Amino acid sequence: MEHWVIAVLIGAAIGLVIGVKIARDSHRKQPVRGSIAQVFHYLACAGLASMLPFIIAGIVVGLRFLALFGTAVGFLGLTAVFLLVYAGFEQVSGTASAAR
Repeated sequence: MEHWVIAVLIGAAIGLVIGVKIARDSHRKQPVRGSIAQVFHYLACAGLASMLPFIIAGIVVGLRFLALFGTAVGFLGLTAVFLLVYAGFEQVSGTASAAR
């Protein structure tokens, strides 16, 4: 179990760093409206960027395939939830700014 935690921490740390770059590039192409929407957009970018480093770290520490696959799907599910929340907040902030 401790190997799994190490792999998750490595994946999350690298994902948080790479997520900044992905979120900035995405924001440059199409701006995100609303500060809460920006936070969830960044978290979605970080979650997506965390999967590959987690899988690589998990292979290095010797995790089983089921733990690797299950946790990667968990990262993907968490990313989907962050994207749904981001879309909801951006829709609300876009509607509020259009009403002004």
